Amino acid sequence: MRITRCFALAVLASSCSAPTPSPAPPLRTTYRVISGASMGGIGSTSLGLTHPERFDAIAPLGGPLDYAFFSRSLDRFFSGGFCTKDEIEAVLRRDPVALNDPRAFAACSRPARALPFEHSQDFNHWHVTSNGGTFDREAYVRMFTDLSLAYGNFFTENPGSPVAPPGVDPARIRRFPADFCTNPTRVKRLYNAEYNPDGAYDAITFCDGEPNTWFCRGTRERVDFCADPANVASPLPERGELAFAERFCASKGGAMMASKSTREGALAFLDLGGFRDPCRQATTPQGVLLAVDFNGNGRRDYGEPLVNNGRERFDDVGADGCANASEDGQGGCLAAPQPGRADPNRDDYDVDANPSGTEENWVWDEGEPFRDLGLDGVASTGDGGEGNGRYDESSGRQTLKAYDGRTNYRKLDAEGRRRFHVVADGGLRDIFNLGLMARHLFSAVKQALGAEAVGDYRDFTEIPGMKSRSGAFDPWTRRWGQVPRSFVTLYGKAQPSDDDRVAGEGDHVGTNEQALFRFATVFNWVGSLWPSLERPPVPAMLNGVQRSEWFVSKQLGAKWEYAIALPAGYQDPENAGRRYPVVYMLHGYGMDPKSFSPAALVADANVANPNVALRPAIYVFPYGRCCFVDAQGRKDCRETDDEGRELSRQQGLSRECNSGTFWINRRGYTPDDVTRYGDAFFELMEHIDATYRTMPAAEVEAR
Repeated sequence: MRITRCFALAVLASSCSAPTPSPAPPLRTTYRVISGASMGGIGSTSLGLTHPERFDAIAPLGGPLDYAFFSRSLDRFFSGGFCTKDEIEAVLRRDPVALNDPRAFAACSRPARALPFEHSQDFNHWHVTSNGGTFDREAYVRMFTDLSLAYGNFFTENPGSPVAPPGVDPARIRRFPADFCTNPTRVKRLYNAEYNPDGAYDAITFCDGEPNTWFCRGTRERVDFCADPANVASPLPERGELAFAERFCASKGGAMMASKSTREGALAFLDLGGFRDPCRQATTPQGVLLAVDFNGNGRRDYGEPLVNNGRERFDDVGADGCANASEDGQGGCLAAPQPGRADPNRDDYDVDANPSGTEENWVWDEGEPFRDLGLDGVASTGDGGEGNGRYDESSGRQTLKAYDGRTNYRKLDAEGRRRFHVVADGGLRDIFNLGLMARHLFSAVKQALGAEAVGDYRDFTEIPGMKSRSGAFDPWTRRWGQVPRSFVTLYGKAQPSDDDRVAGEGDHVGTNEQALFRFATVFNWVGSLWPSLERPPVPAMLNGVQRSEWFVSKQLGAKWEYAIALPAGYQDPENAGRRYPVVYMLHGYGMDPKSFSPAALVADANVANPNVALRPAIYVFPYGRCCFVDAQGRKDCRETDDEGRELSRQQGLSRECNSGTFWINRRGYTPDDVTRYGDAFFELMEHIDATYRTMPAAEVEAR
């Protein structure tokens, strides 16, 4: 009664003394941040949220690779858009050659409906860009191979190889033979619920890639190489494409090849690139996918679908087990569906309104109906997972989920959420939809901390206190204390002009200005993370040090490269006893530490600038390209050897992948072909702590 009376009086007249709040418990602080862009954004999320005890924060730029969103992209877009089996067989009966004619499938191909700002695409029409590199079909093929080498195959399961499809010798895709495109591997009796339920058709390896994109200058239309029936039946080799293009465009202003060297060519590449032209010879081996060879001609024709046995089929109706039409509004199901009902049980997934929703969230949740028929979706074939009573996915998708940022953030306890901060960004029209994935990751952060405790910004100028009097973004201020410790920024215009698109506005890297804004945001945010940490003296003039180093990694069994930037004042005698926070910045796909480390000069300049007084920190740029390996298995994980010679030019050496590791332990071509790139990163952290004056972790009252 005393408590009730005191509460009532407090409400009416504030006459009761409020209890003294308990002091906040000490906050574990590592003085470590992990950040990165593109592939580095994916890696910083993977490493940071699988080992949150090692960091105070993550800052993925253009990342992460969200398990649910990426699974949706794999199934509905990157490998989707094909006609049904019945529709394909109708074309086959009419004319087997027509399986290679896009016009034969124009009426029945059904690209999935895209979310706002999501790229609508299908397997024959991938979205491309030249922002941050040339990302065309050639790049996609290389990247999907590297993703499969890192995580495992997303589309099939093969006990003999994490990456090769079943029935395919992994040695054949490790080093493609010269006849790979003309002499495919045929896999018989490979079942698939959608396109080969009785195993009647062979599955085959195939070639892909993107030949030159030709268009008519006067009409801006793509040169239609399929206009000649001879090319439909026998695709044209590259040596014949120029003459054909000139004939096709003779009355349309002449033929021109898309190229980012001119505005006209760059727009043509953005609008017309990414098309799998079936009427020109495909010459780039595709090692991780199989196609269903309906007409038996030994190549993947335009209308022939892929084998997608990446997971058991399920109904994405939510953990209540019933779709909206069958929901009773009490968390259960009606005896009979009533069409037109709008989410009575309120379980529809929405990134903003209901991030915990399980209906139409693109992944299987406990309680959702699934067909326990194995990954092929066909009964009585005895494939992996059939009849085991649980929902199954390929091991590649299981690995992807194990590194998923949303999944792992939700595992943090209250103390973890209090001490661990997340900053993310991405372009509205990022080629890989990484900006949209960043928002889906951040939905878990917002839900855990509350919308009032985080920031969700539609542009950099929306970050509190970062707008100049002229309205421009101005992050080089001392106002970062008013910015939430966790926030996400989605940049890019909703309606870009053609010139905007050519400049990369809202794309993978963004315009030059947007790219600068992204790094400036991270530098300033990092500089404000530890306001209670004493700032060492810094000189008025720049005297930071940027250099490339290497150390012998036991995890890799090789010399491993990294770059490091020591801040202004680090080497001054007066700071000989001072220690510094560390920021690890992971570079993007196809880059190396030398590409990224000059960014530290920007931070260094503003450490010494008294108007900014950016916190001095050690910046480390690890090497994220795959190691070179020789015939005896000896490795070198650098770009140059001890004499400064480029390893890529030395005979007998080849990379373990096309370009990037994605910063996780590599699954490889065979079960024993493992390289511990992820574990090596933490070995690097130990090396940095042993070599440089880094801050030790501590329990602090406040940061």
